[in-house]
Amino acid sequence: MRTVTITPRPGLLATLATSGLQMLTALALLTTFGSPAGAEEAAGGGSALRVGLSTRYPPVAFTKDGELAGLEVDLARAAGEHIGKPIHFEVLEFDELIPALRSKKIDVIMSGMSVTEQRKEKVAFTEPYLRVGQMALVRADDFSRFVAPDGLNQSGVRVGFVGGTTSARYVAASLPRVTRVPVAGADEGVEALREGAIDALIHDAPTIWRVSLDPNERELLALYEPLTEEYLAWGVRKDDPNLKGALDAFINQWKGDGRMDAVVNRWIPVRVEIKAK
Repeated sequence: MRTVTITPRPGLLATLATSGLQMLTALALLTTFGSPAGAEEAAGGGSALRVGLSTRYPPVAFTKDGELAGLEVDLARAAGEHIGKPIHFEVLEFDELIPALRSKKIDVIMSGMSVTEQRKEKVAFTEPYLRVGQMALVRADDFSRFVAPDGLNQSGVRVGFVGGTTSARYVAASLPRVTRVPVAGADEGVEALREGAIDALIHDAPTIWRVSLDPNERELLALYEPLTEEYLAWGVRKDDPNLKGALDAFINQWKGDGRMDAVVNRWIPVRVEIKAK
């Protein structure tokens, strides 16, 4: 038997308080003493870092009241401070990000992109900053229908996914019996599920958690068994090792001193643990 435990990340308030002080101190030092030594040289000078992202992935990257928001937006701004570069965001569709990077329209992809072998052929990934996985969201009335093992993989079940993502790959490889229904983004998929246009939505765990754990949500429930294990990282060009090195140093420093957890916890304040009995 398997049970699913949903718990707040340990030490969230203490971590946020400590890390918030660390962030303010770091920003004060940058203001007083300038950029960290060697930051411009390591990252290729003081010109703006062009960050490509898709805003169809709340809480990782989205728009709120006309402004960019989300985990990736906060991390991009912090990374810019760390390497001594202003940030310029380029909003693109998800499937436009890798072509834009390879054609040098952007310098880095920061858009909740999972590391895959196929993508590694085209871009160089930084150190991962978050472990996630695909999960399923269904209507509450259909929960008992789909909660059983292989419950989703049935003829006539309409499963939504975002094209060009690991959710699309999972549906194609693991749910061969279903009717596949591509959607433009996470919010569009959630709306299609509410309206009955699809029976389930497959998307990254942060999206599923955001919807299903909303205390006001009554219509939709998550199947909390993770369907895959994936790692999120940033993508840079293979001919730009200096930028990759600078971003790796930022990620490793922030993971080491707790600031990465603090930012992640702000946007994704839960985790799902599956325990065998």
